[in-house]
Amino acid sequence: MNFLSSQGIKFGKETVYEYVEKLPETLNLVGLLNPTEGDVLFEVDEDTMEKYEEALDLNDKDTIEKISKSYSIFKKKGSETKLLRRKMGIVFQDPYSSLDPRMKVLDIIKEPMIATGYMKGKDADDRVKELLEEVGLSKSFAYRYPHELSGGQRQRVAIARALATDPKFVVLDEPTSALDVSVQAQTLNLLKELKRRRNMTMLLITHNIAVVSYMADRVAVMYAGKLMELGDKYQVLKDPRHPYTVALISAVPQPNPLALRNRIILKGDPPSLIHPPRGCVFHPRCPLAFEECGWTANEVMEDLNFLLQSKYYDIFGDRVKIEIKDENSLIISNANIKDVENVIKEEKEMIRSLKSIKVVEEKNGIIEIRLHKFEEPKLYKFENEKRVACLLFKKVYLSISWCLISKLQ
Repeated sequence: MNFLSSQGIKFGKETVYEYVEKLPETLNLVGLLNPTEGDVLFEVDEDTMEKYEEALDLNDKDTIEKISKSYSIFKKKGSETKLLRRKMGIVFQDPYSSLDPRMKVLDIIKEPMIATGYMKGKDADDRVKELLEEVGLSKSFAYRYPHELSGGQRQRVAIARALATDPKFVVLDEPTSALDVSVQAQTLNLLKELKRRRNMTMLLITHNIAVVSYMADRVAVMYAGKLMELGDKYQVLKDPRHPYTVALISAVPQPNPLALRNRIILKGDPPSLIHPPRGCVFHPRCPLAFEECGWTANEVMEDLNFLLQSKYYDIFGDRVKIEIKDENSLIISNANIKDVENVIKEEKEMIRSLKSIKVVEEKNGIIEIRLHKFEEPKLYKFENEKRVACLLFKKVYLSISWCLISKLQ
């Protein structure tokens, strides 16, 4: 069985989540940091998987759409949807709001069985009691209401509900974030045991790297809806390569107070998911961003205008005017080209958007600034199936990536 996440939820014209990954049954658990939702293709055979990946590489939209129509869970209807829902389960983040306070535990756990036609009547009741015992609760809990349960007990009921139809794939959405630390450990141990006993595939969504380290087999790190790094748990957590992953791991507290570490503080704010930065979505905050990472003429204009109207006001005064010609070029009037070149040379190490400037030339008293063309990074293969979505790991730049990443760490 394969699970395939493809080009997904769109806001306006922007795709927020794009990713393809095989999740075979033998792969027990996947940890996902900072996720967004996506269109999901379910139970894709190997041949179709290869065709889909090839279509993505070639940007063959017709093939992508054809396969999506056949396998997308959002395009199935009626009885197909019921059969599909039996194979999937989800444990929600908040055990307090995810359980209906007016229903008994028996009805809460039984509901997905009835809704999908998996079981009915006495068989469903017996199944509920079996599930309660499997998650560490006695049969008597079937006749209680959610308000009579503690937080940990509620989450066990939520887990039992997720397992009600014997699914092959379970989504764990921050399953321990609303629980006390002592109860978190019990819940994680329960999930780990259920995974082993039932041989399920689990998708764990969390911001807690310690939880990922304990639970996951493979880890996918995301930023602003895009995958930054993907690989084996130990590869990603012990030897991060993407600048964002390096910064993320540097924030994890160390048990040894004498250990030397380089804490990386990222500047700026997370970007808009509706209007994400072009090129690499991380480039506005990336300490290693360079010319082709994706700066726009608008970004360069804002930074350059701020410099000319503040720090260098004595040189340029009020007359200087900056306009956008197109997405890759600017026009500056009423300024000396030598002064503009000196500002760019002096400030480009601190104002990183200025690194994207390729050419500064003057024609008929007008200064034109042209930028490097940006490139959106793909998931480049690197070391034992590890993938990194950073231009530094594109073959042409690979020779310098080692040096830059090691300096960052």
